[in-house]
Amino acid sequence: MIAELFKDKEFQTLEKEYKFLSRARGESLDKIECVIFDIETTGLEPTINEITEIGAFKVRGGQFFDLFSQLIKPRAMISPEITRLTGIDNEMVKDCPPIETVLPRFREFIDTAVLIAHNTNFDVSFIKEMSRRTNQSEPTNQIVCTLKLARHLLPGLVNYKLHTVASYFGISARNRHRAIGDVEITFQVWGHFIQLLEAKGINSQKALETLIAQLPKK
Repeated sequence: MIAELFKDKEFQTLEKEYKFLSRARGESLDKIECVIFDIETTGLEPTINEITEIGAFKVRGGQFFDLFSQLIKPRAMISPEITRLTGIDNEMVKDCPPIETVLPRFREFIDTAVLIAHNTNFDVSFIKEMSRRTNQSEPTNQIVCTLKLARHLLPGLVNYKLHTVASYFGISARNRHRAIGDVEITFQVWGHFIQLLEAKGINSQKALETLIAQLPKK
């Protein structure tokens, strides 16, 4: 109902004259507080594998203003295959805190911010599973998946892997497969997505929520 109101031309005309009507749309995209995050893990299955690193930028619109970065010691050993992929080995994490200590700090960092990641199905599933395993509450933040947005905003790409999307915008994909490296790339991609979304008339948090609800789940 409200989404239809925003599309109504009479409402849009009144909105230009009476600025308070814009509050119904929620925060504009350039004012939304977001946490762009990425994780590294010991494997692909959240019910079996563990998180070895969490990295995150706290941003407002396209502006960075805080950082979270933590290596995590898993209960199981990190395999040579995972070390080759991520660069994270058992020596690096031997003195690092366990996930049950890191998760509360990460939850405090994200607070009520919108969570953004490339392929949130993967990252969020691990965060939720680790929360369950350690008897902590799961995050209920709004979630934005840049993978799903890329499929919607950039039709026709050969694939929608993070480095492919980054390459489309001329972003250099350095430090891949380390959490902060991937966060930095996603942060730059998100800045371009804000422009593309606004060009399509999606310029508020509520409009973004409406779009996300319409996107395919996978």
